[in-house]
Amino acid sequence: MSSACERLYSYLPPTREPVAKVDGVDMFRHPVVKAWHEYFLKEWRSDKDVALLLPCTSVKPYSRSATHRLAYALLKKYGLEGRVQVYSVSEPMLLVPRELEECYPFNSYDYPPARMTEAEKEEFSELLVPFLRKVSSQHRSLVAVLPRHHYKVVEKASRLAHVSVELHSYGRLAFKTISGVIAHLTSSPQSEGSGH
Repeated sequence: MSSACERLYSYLPPTREPVAKVDGVDMFRHPVVKAWHEYFLKEWRSDKDVALLLPCTSVKPYSRSATHRLAYALLKKYGLEGRVQVYSVSEPMLLVPRELEECYPFNSYDYPPARMTEAEKEEFSELLVPFLRKVSSQHRSLVAVLPRHHYKVVEKASRLAHVSVELHSYGRLAFKTISGVIAHLTSSPQSEGSGH
């Protein structure tokens, strides 16, 4: 078990209680999810220059998905792992740091975006506001490469939070868009921009 998981588990013991979308139930209010939100806002720290927001995936942990495997390989190839903090934009978890994606509950939850109601999408954006404010205070810039659903949620949350996020949307061109954005990060000076 990673030390990041151990720290999380001291705050949020892994009950292995399933966290799965149930119609008519607000998963953002699930006790495990709420405990994660509190932990992130109180305890999470990162001192990397750039926050890179990617979408959550149906494959858990995210590192097994094709998009995340590509992103992680490119960050390693370009020597950016020490400079770029990856977060997955997730319903209902909001933001999940790469270091925690193999920990419970992130390695086993299920919340298909297609099953979200309009009210849940609004709630997602509103709950994401303090998360974006927190990461903007820890990173010089925020960059997001997201499909349309997550793009709209992050775009709205960034406006509500008054946080600058460099947003990139993709459809069928996920690999090309992710590759281009990460390649561009190699040419960005460490002092460039601010997410504040």
